[in-house]
Amino acid sequence: MFGKKKPSLLPPSQPEKTRHEYTLEYAQIDIHRIVLEIDHCNQIALTEADTCNKFILPFFRAFGWDPFSTVWRSQFPINNTRRHVDYAFSKNGHGWAFIEAKKINFKNIDRNKNFIKQITGYFNADPHAHLIILTNGEEYCFYSYGESTEISTTPFIRFNIRSIDVTANARFLGRLFRNQFNIGDWPKYAEMSRALAEIRHSLRNAPDSLTKQHLIEKSFALLYPEYQEPERKELIEFFTLYS
Repeated sequence: MFGKKKPSLLPPSQPEKTRHEYTLEYAQIDIHRIVLEIDHCNQIALTEADTCNKFILPFFRAFGWDPFSTVWRSQFPINNTRRHVDYAFSKNGHGWAFIEAKKINFKNIDRNKNFIKQITGYFNADPHAHLIILTNGEEYCFYSYGESTEISTTPFIRFNIRSIDVTANARFLGRLFRNQFNIGDWPKYAEMSRALAEIRHSLRNAPDSLTKQHLIEKSFALLYPEYQEPERKELIEFFTLYS
């Protein structure tokens, strides 16, 4: 269904042992600590390295990722280029998810044309890549390819850690944990988010909000019949809030 890429998907290895702290509740606590640290550093001019060490690495650690493991790679070389992405989740020498870090001082990172050009170049140069996350440690923007062969320049998910409720969005954000992370899910999430945006746009003149919501849910159910009603409603709510 999804257009990009050969060779086949590369799911990550399971961790040897998942710490009991790697739960949604503990992730929410860790994210709250990161927000407090951001506030503490608010008047300080931080470098990109500072941003990574203080905010970005702790965020991914909260979801069970170990920056000292063989899966997590820093300054990962982009295929057939002389460039490097800041971090990658990798297997057998191939990166299948990229993380591009920016300084915390940069705001509205998804509107920065230079940043988008940069990650587009990284993504399109490596046939193994299926997800790229652009972040300044506070804003997180997720990009993938959906049904096309090119990365979309609009993030299919964007959130600020100040407003994200991890436990209320357990079905989706639980997928960020290393032991639940499946790279094959992300292109489909990207396509679902875009499909929902198109449905909502086409129904913008629905007579009332209840009718509009009913038509959105019905259309989404026709497109993705494999999702049962409770999960489907959660996905619609999540993508409505964070896309």
